[in-house]
Amino acid sequence: MSFDKLKGKMVEAHVSQAKLSEKLGITVQSLNAKLNGRTQFTLEEAVRITEFLNLKDPIDIFFDPSVPKMQRKTDTQDDG
Repeated sequence: MSFDKLKGKMVEAHVSQAKLSEKLGITVQSLNAKLNGRTQFTLEEAVRITEFLNLKDPIDIFFDPSVPKMQRKTDTQDDG
């Protein structure tokens, strides 16, 4: 998952990775790994970021609405 929208919101708010990582209580390296999809944000981190950056669309940022093709096929088979 890519967090380009979140990175854009950080730029708009003039918030550096150093400042956001400090607010979250994690290292800059940990935040960078999360922003680049190598590790996941915790729910608590997502809530803190939403509040700190005053995000209006956190679901669009933190959750991927697409369902993998294999999962869709499996779900359809379970219904029958």
